[in-house]
Amino acid sequence: MSKIIEKFLPETRRLNLFRILYSSLFIAICIFLVFRQVFQISEFETKERKQGQRRIIQPGPRGDVIDRNGELLIGNRASFAAVLHIEQLKEEIWQSKVKLRRLAYEIRNELNQQNTISLNQLISRCYKEKFVRHRKISINGKKISNIANDKIVKIIHGKTKLGIQYNSTGNWSCLVPVIENSSTFSFENTLREIEVNVAGLFLINFELDELGVPKEKNLAPHINGNWFSKMLSKLGQESSTFDFSTSGFSLDWESRFSVVEKYLNVVNEVTQRTKELTMPQIKDHWNRRLILPLELADALSPVEYAALIENLPTDYPVQVQAKSVRHYPQKTLAAHVLGYVGSGYEPRANNLSGSDLSTFEVKGRTGKAGIEKEFDEILRGIDGGDIWRVNPLGYRFERMEKKASQKGQTIQLSIDLELQEIAEKSLSEMVQKVGSKRILPDKDWRRTIERRTKKALQGNRETEVRADLLISAFVDAPFPLNGKQASTVAGFKGNEQDADRLLGRLYAEGVLSKPDEEKNEYVLAPPMLPPAAAVLLDLDSQETLVLASMPNYNLENLTPFISQSSYDKIQRKEAWLPRAYHPGYAPASPFKLVTALAGVRNRVLEPEEKLLCDGIYRGMECHVFPGKHGELTLKDAIAQSCNVYFFRCAEKIGHNKLIEEAKNLGFDKNPSLELPQLRDSPIVPDPQWKKNTLGIKWNLEDTFNISIGQGGLRQSPLQMACFAAKLGKKVAYFKPSILKQKQNPLPFPPSMELNSTGYNAILEGMHLATTRGTASRCKIEGLEVAGKTGTGQWRNRNMELNLAWFIGFAPLENPKVAIAVLVEGVIPQDQIQGGLTATPIARDILTAYFSKYNNHNSSSAN
Repeated sequence: MSKIIEKFLPETRRLNLFRILYSSLFIAICIFLVFRQVFQISEFETKERKQGQRRIIQPGPRGDVIDRNGELLIGNRASFAAVLHIEQLKEEIWQSKVKLRRLAYEIRNELNQQNTISLNQLISRCYKEKFVRHRKISINGKKISNIANDKIVKIIHGKTKLGIQYNSTGNWSCLVPVIENSSTFSFENTLREIEVNVAGLFLINFELDELGVPKEKNLAPHINGNWFSKMLSKLGQESSTFDFSTSGFSLDWESRFSVVEKYLNVVNEVTQRTKELTMPQIKDHWNRRLILPLELADALSPVEYAALIENLPTDYPVQVQAKSVRHYPQKTLAAHVLGYVGSGYEPRANNLSGSDLSTFEVKGRTGKAGIEKEFDEILRGIDGGDIWRVNPLGYRFERMEKKASQKGQTIQLSIDLELQEIAEKSLSEMVQKVGSKRILPDKDWRRTIERRTKKALQGNRETEVRADLLISAFVDAPFPLNGKQASTVAGFKGNEQDADRLLGRLYAEGVLSKPDEEKNEYVLAPPMLPPAAAVLLDLDSQETLVLASMPNYNLENLTPFISQSSYDKIQRKEAWLPRAYHPGYAPASPFKLVTALAGVRNRVLEPEEKLLCDGIYRGMECHVFPGKHGELTLKDAIAQSCNVYFFRCAEKIGHNKLIEEAKNLGFDKNPSLELPQLRDSPIVPDPQWKKNTLGIKWNLEDTFNISIGQGGLRQSPLQMACFAAKLGKKVAYFKPSILKQKQNPLPFPPSMELNSTGYNAILEGMHLATTRGTASRCKIEGLEVAGKTGTGQWRNRNMELNLAWFIGFAPLENPKVAIAVLVEGVIPQDQIQGGLTATPIARDILTAYFSKYNNHNSSSAN
């Protein structure tokens, strides 16, 4: 027995080594697992949370804007949209991909039965499939890099030019229409190899011969497909002889697009819309915003909303969702003051949890112009957010946390909505009256639109088309022209789509107009109506009561986004410019009051001294030439707006003192109104400015020009209204505000240092102007108004045009408001004059103000 034990004991000892080894490994694994489960549990929970959760930031509703009397100017409203919850489409997308792959191999196998294949044969066969007819076949290539930039790629099928799309790298793409005949294709100005994409199902390349005609494709001894295609070939399931390439990645996108489009068609059918989604839009949403629903129809009308609610099942992937959008109840009123919102919103999530999670944002809006931009920080709300649990594919399925967003603050403006409406109505009626007296067609306007057409043609690579020939086509046509008809103009190199794009640009530039907004048919556009502006200031509170710019635009058309058609309509009217505070206008005769102040202040002008006007002085004419005013005192010269009188004054004052007076009155700086700063600044020309700008020296003629508000002087209606306010209150500065002032009264600014005799003479002259002078159309029963008209000349659109001005204040004693009105001429024949055109508008506004507040001698408006 002992021998047996001796025999087997050594074998048992050998096993001890393995027992120890495996025991050690087991203990190490247990220790590792305990360490992971106990000591590193928080770290793995954090990783799991980051991988399995997503944060969605919701912007807060923007604050309201109200006028001085509490009337709503800007608010918010609910906008309903039909959205698609993509997380519910997984099974449908997979089934769609299987069908598309089966279709791709079916077409390929049939084509592989042939020895050769032409481009026409390929397209004809593939367009037999309903899916291909819907998604289209595209041909792609690259432009020859060493040819001139104005040489465009041309694809001609038979006698038809096909539309081309370009990208920044020189690549081009063309959608092939369904072919009805066997005509051949020909290509120009492109590299010899082209790629045909059959509705995303597969790709195949063709070569072009020397004439640009695609060669037939012969049998190929290789397969150029993906790994799945090659595996099928090895298994005998594919016998491809043409170098087709089927990409599973491409089929993924086509299947997603197909399913999304199915639900879009359902929404379109219910709402009677025709909205389309493109593949780039689908890809952008899938890659960047998969956790958010995809919007299929926005800004639903009440009828559309009711139809969707009634027809869509409760568990359907498409649901109706509400969001807050900007609301402008006053439409066009004070559009340039209020402004609008647009993209570019940057969320602030400092007060939200989940900062370490992948974050997605519901698109917010940020101020782009006017009050919306200037007070964006105050108006924007406080962001809220949700945290969602997602599956491995990125689809959300459970909300973990929610924090509601908060609305922004309310802002009260000094604008009086009723007065603003009266001002804009008066401006509109006046410019309509001016426009109605035009005799059309106008040769000057024809030259303007010809220049614009040349510029548009160059931008569209149509350098061989003559602008005058294109315009003549519209002149001679007895009916409006569309793109197809306009593309027959001699020298036009593009196709119908190119012509449509060109005509669309000419429409946006104001060259063409549409008799019917629903149709893309055009006629030559008449000159736009004269632009105009009006400003009314409260002199006690320094508040802005009216700030009107014409043409304006409907702010409701800019929310929730600015469509291309809305942008084009505003662009063609040149309505983006806030003319009421844009410093781009020669101030004309109202600037003679600055010359008068400089003369009185520097004691070179005696108010009762008479200066002779013979109608011309040192070669410079008075506005009554060949007539004359005779001898005039200061008040008479202001009342009659005599140029020669102020030429003589300026000669005595000298340009240095005159320029110094203008700068002391603030004409070299924009008034500091609480609105976005404009790029342009006012101009008070001096010798250095003229040398830098024109390269020549200052002379006496320049001094004469600025003495009557001409030359290089450029000011805004707001600036001129502030100047009238300084005159009315005899103060050194006036700081207008667009906000309703809480502090009342404001600290009184320092007085304008001026002797009483000279100052009173200036005021008396302004009063005489409104009673029996150039501003007599501003005479108001029971109200003494001090005013000054002006008819200036300036060059715009390469034409010599007129500007009509009126500035003033009322009442004469203890004035309450100051006003400035401007009307621009658009063509030389426009009958624009200060006393004829601007003064009646001022009368309407002043009458409305004093009728409403009835404070000829009382305190300022509440």
